Amino acid sequence: MKKIFFLLVFLPTMVFSQSKTITGTVKDETGLPLPIVTILIKNSKSLGTTTDFDGNFSIKVPTNRTKILVFSYLGYTTQEVNVSNTANVNLIMISDQTQLDEVIVVGYGTVLKKDVTGALTSLKVKDNVANQSGTIDQLLQGRAAGVQVTQNAGAPGSGVSVKIRGTNSLRGNNEPLYVIDGIIISSAGEDVAEAGGVGNSGQEAQNGLNGINPRDIESIQVLKDASATAIYGSRGANGVVLITTKQGVKGKVKINSFMTTSIRTMDKKYDVLDGNGYANYQNEMSLLEGLNPRYQIDGSQIFGITYDSAGNPNLSNEPAQILNWQDDLYRQGFSRKAGFSASGGSDNGNYYISAGFDDQEGIVSNSSLKSSDLRINLNQDLTNKLKLKARISASFNNTNFAESGDLIGAQQSFVRNAILFRPIVTGEVQDFGEDLEVGNPYSWVNDFEDVSKEKRYIASLGLTYKLPIRGLKYQIKAGGNVRSKDRRRFYGLTTFQGANGNGALQISTLNTTSYQINNFLRFNRTFNRKHRINAVAGATYDVRNVERSIYAVEDFVTTELTIQQPFLASLVTQPLRYLKADQQIFSLLGRLNYTFNNKYILTASFRRDGVSKFSKENRYGFFPSFALAWRLDKERFFKNLNIFEDLKLRAGWGQIGNHGIRAYGTLSDYGINGQLYGTPGNGSSVVMTLNNIANPQLTWETTEQVNLGLDFESKNTRISGSLDLYDKTTKDLLQSAPIPTSSGFSNILVNRGTISNKGLEIALNIAAVSTEDFQINIGGNIAFNKTKIESLGIPLKDFYIDGVAQQRSFYLGSQISQGVYFRTPANVFVEGEESSLFYGLETNGIYQTEDTDLVAGAVPGDVRFVDQNEDGIIDILDKTFIGNPNPDFVYGFNVNFKLKRFTANFLFNGVYGNDIANGNLIKLNNAEGLGTNISPNAYNNAWRPDAQTNLYPRLGYKAIPNQSIAMSDRIIEDGSYLRLNNVTVGFDVPVENSSLIERLNVYIAGQNLFTWTDYSGYNPEVSSFLNNGLKNGVDWNGAPNAKTILLGLNINF
Repeated sequence: MKKIFFLLVFLPTMVFSQSKTITGTVKDETGLPLPIVTILIKNSKSLGTTTDFDGNFSIKVPTNRTKILVFSYLGYTTQEVNVSNTANVNLIMISDQTQLDEVIVVGYGTVLKKDVTGALTSLKVKDNVANQSGTIDQLLQGRAAGVQVTQNAGAPGSGVSVKIRGTNSLRGNNEPLYVIDGIIISSAGEDVAEAGGVGNSGQEAQNGLNGINPRDIESIQVLKDASATAIYGSRGANGVVLITTKQGVKGKVKINSFMTTSIRTMDKKYDVLDGNGYANYQNEMSLLEGLNPRYQIDGSQIFGITYDSAGNPNLSNEPAQILNWQDDLYRQGFSRKAGFSASGGSDNGNYYISAGFDDQEGIVSNSSLKSSDLRINLNQDLTNKLKLKARISASFNNTNFAESGDLIGAQQSFVRNAILFRPIVTGEVQDFGEDLEVGNPYSWVNDFEDVSKEKRYIASLGLTYKLPIRGLKYQIKAGGNVRSKDRRRFYGLTTFQGANGNGALQISTLNTTSYQINNFLRFNRTFNRKHRINAVAGATYDVRNVERSIYAVEDFVTTELTIQQPFLASLVTQPLRYLKADQQIFSLLGRLNYTFNNKYILTASFRRDGVSKFSKENRYGFFPSFALAWRLDKERFFKNLNIFEDLKLRAGWGQIGNHGIRAYGTLSDYGINGQLYGTPGNGSSVVMTLNNIANPQLTWETTEQVNLGLDFESKNTRISGSLDLYDKTTKDLLQSAPIPTSSGFSNILVNRGTISNKGLEIALNIAAVSTEDFQINIGGNIAFNKTKIESLGIPLKDFYIDGVAQQRSFYLGSQISQGVYFRTPANVFVEGEESSLFYGLETNGIYQTEDTDLVAGAVPGDVRFVDQNEDGIIDILDKTFIGNPNPDFVYGFNVNFKLKRFTANFLFNGVYGNDIANGNLIKLNNAEGLGTNISPNAYNNAWRPDAQTNLYPRLGYKAIPNQSIAMSDRIIEDGSYLRLNNVTVGFDVPVENSSLIERLNVYIAGQNLFTWTDYSGYNPEVSSFLNNGLKNGVDWNGAPNAKTILLGLNINF
């Protein structure tokens, strides 16, 4: 027994006396000591130690054990060290990028995802999705809560509108600020000016972000609340979209290439009368008017009838040609896209190079977009303290926007012609483009051009230097954006505009040059494992020079050269005019992100902007923000629940500005008014006139926002999401105020009024199934927003609602068309109401024969307008609210599947609760007896004495008289929709046995495949008047949408 006791007591001493002591220090890559690093003897679970607070350790290694120590620490790569021949180890732990906390890009810097205190949405761009997208705006649709995207996919290069958290300004441009790799791009809503000179000109907007390649994007951050955007000061009021482009990684060269081919087809058509229906309609109208019939119908054939002076009929020898113009003019558009990228890197730097080509055809034969792009991204360590980061990209676009025509007028619009032109062509017509009368649909295909050529260059160069103080760096960065665009619109002799002017040409150009110089001090350091500070402070200088020109001529000697030779015209209708808009912004800014114990987080930022647009007295603005976050998952109570991996409560407040006036807007400036005046010598002169009255008191619009948010993620990371409540108020709105005409002007720009947005945003992601071979992920978002005009600062006056005059502050929007139809405004802005409400005449069916309450001038079969004030007359006093273009909520959801090598991704997006004023119904749904086509219901179900109906008015009813008073609710439709935005199904072809190909992926995709809506128009995503705050929710000559089927191939080497 004594021997056993002796062995138990002294054996460990004997063993450890035969051991080796190893000492040393463990540090991170920056040279800071790492405490509590676990050090184990390999293949032993209990023999080990940890480093102390200074990173020092000491361990005894028994002689009978392996002489390999294993060092491990969360967020760092586990390392093994052989200590057979040493007694001292000084080790540097290497960061493990797969374990480190995710880093999020924010304004002028980055923070750990767990330290984010603002409301933002982070998007990772998949290659298959980026290869399908034409512009970066499209990547946001349906993927970010609170972000509403409006676009038209039928016309390549067409305008796109993005709104974040509602309407912030009544000036019209509510587009967010785009920042690419730290360089501000201020061109989302920017386009050439309208040249005019052709009467009712209304050119459709084009995308101001063309040329920024979605395929080069690594990630997108959408900053939504003031605590996130205030650091951008006077340009952050509409939200900020931060775009980070790709870069190389250490290792061998990676070459990625792709090819796609797609077919685009018209998504939906208006229902109009066919040949027989149109002939019956015209013949019935002729009989009602006491005239002879125009057509003879013989089965499926139709013959035109003419009459001599004696009234004798002459029947055409040849049957008429029957056309459905929408089928005839719209086609399938084929597109091809290809590109490649090469990336790689070493210990000292990395690179990324890409190039691509895109050839898109629109759904009209002469509409197209051809573009090419090139990008080079370079990161390089010049020394162990000095790093260089360079970015350069170039893009070139050629667009033929033929399906646009003009947004206003009837014969001046391609879309209106395609819908309304008569379907019967009688007589000997050999060449429709020449033999048909002026303004026929083919004139827009054969005799109209809308050609744009655009170049864009974006570049930046940055140097970062590590200063002697740990965690402190100095960065200087310079970058710029150069963009030039030339847009030419030519109207040939068979177009309405060209026939009136013997050929007409409009030339508009845009040249912008901007550059920024940023100087920053950055500090990022953790103290005692409890205090983490991430701070930036510095100054920026931003210069932006914009020059537009407009020029219009008519009366061509020959029209053969179309857009190429304006000197062939003999009449100048718009003298060459240059419109300059230069601005400079100098800013001081700073942000502090402080985290205590990985639990409590404070973010504070400020920016002081000085903008050259304002007078010296009002030039500077100060924009602060504060935000707090509490990581509840770190509290003992929530830890014990074992439910949440992450649970963070956020609260933030901030002020941001908007200087949304033109350059020199506070000054009186002179310019030409576009008119030519005769001289005694039979010449002409261009007169300079005063353009506006100065208002040196103009200052910023200021938006103040409060946000309360919650981020959560379940313990198994299967469920994650966020919830945000916000209250946003913009004051000192920049508006045009009416002034006495004795001043020589009708209005002056002033600061007045307040608008508010209150809302709720919810985002949820569920990993329903997550195994190596089978995955199902479901995500969704929904956003509710209520916009209210709190005050306008306009004197009270009579405003009629339901026939009752109320003393309200209000103003009307702009009239929609310059033509005969829809000459009145559609929107009204009323204090205390939502923005842009539809204001017009309410209707209540059709007058019947037995009705006795007909208003003055009405007969049975006319539309029954509600006589709100019961005075027996329909006039402006009977106007009332008839609709609301603001949606109740916008939403999107996605479903993603993976089964071994197969993937399938579905993306839906939708809008609910908004109304649309469909101006195309004014003529389509009224059988006025004109030569234009109408809808079948308007004819077949029209009111007749022997077939009375309460749906459509009588044959011959004229819509114009009441349209000149106001629009009616008969054109107001529900604009809610749900759209299958994108479907992508892919397969990874096995390439394990290939030494050349790393990945081979084939996929088929569909865009805009199905839309569920009650809206009768082409597209419920109304885009007729983008960036015009006085025309909202109106579909007037809006182009058709398109669905696309795409086949793609990705090859990685």
